[in-house]
Amino acid sequence: MKILTKMQKYLFSIFILLYSPITAGSKISDLNVYIYPEYYYSGIMVEINGKVDLSDGHLSIEMLVPAMTDSVFFVSGSSNDESEVKALDIKDENSMRWVHLDLNKSPFRIFVFYNPLNSSIRRDIQYPLQFSTSLGEFHVFVQEPLISTNFYIDLESTSNKDQHNIVFHQIHFQGLKEMSKEMINLTYDNLSGKTTMQYLQDRLTENSIDNDKVTQLKNNKIPKRHRIPLWEPFAVLGILSVLVGGLFIKNNQNMNYNNNKSFCSKCGNKLDNSDKYCSTCGSKI
Repeated sequence: MKILTKMQKYLFSIFILLYSPITAGSKISDLNVYIYPEYYYSGIMVEINGKVDLSDGHLSIEMLVPAMTDSVFFVSGSSNDESEVKALDIKDENSMRWVHLDLNKSPFRIFVFYNPLNSSIRRDIQYPLQFSTSLGEFHVFVQEPLISTNFYIDLESTSNKDQHNIVFHQIHFQGLKEMSKEMINLTYDNLSGKTTMQYLQDRLTENSIDNDKVTQLKNNKIPKRHRIPLWEPFAVLGILSVLVGGLFIKNNQNMNYNNNKSFCSKCGNKLDNSDKYCSTCGSKI
């Protein structure tokens, strides 16, 4: 077996001392932090969810929240049991704002709402990560607003899209020691001042209008010259009836006239069509 040198042993010992408090001492696992800037309201929503080791009964911790936080909600338990939803008190301490968490059920969810935005189209957003307990490996997901341009995060991240083409930037953390602080900084421009949900609703409305136009064009696709109104065939039949009736009456008049020329009006003698005078009485035909 290869013998470690004194320097290797020293470096390995330092690594164990630095790393073990983060991982082995953490009672919170599967931790994920989701940051939603201007998603459905003009502000920032942060969702934190994870699981907690309840071998000691419960875990009480303090969590730092942004200075402009207006509300924090805590949801404990899963959908299979009776979940609790609580509005947490926000405490001001040393120019910072904290909330106290009593984790007595697993899993848990925390919702933080704050609004650091102003009238400027430029958005500068920060979210602090600081806990009174050590955290193991966890991830932060930042949603890129659909209405944003020049989006930027100051930490290394990977990106992927969901079914609505919304981009999520994933940041990986190996861990976070007790009371250590990490800051998530992101910037972007919002020229329209709208939220992501307002943008999606506008797109749905535009698509609905476009579909109505396509339907109207399909209905008007047949040229009008090929479409005969219902009254036109009846009008044609009426005109033909009048013409045929007139011809029939005229023909009957001619026949009567010719029939009248077959006998003399004076003596009743039968005449030929070529006769001009009656051969019997001499009367002019």
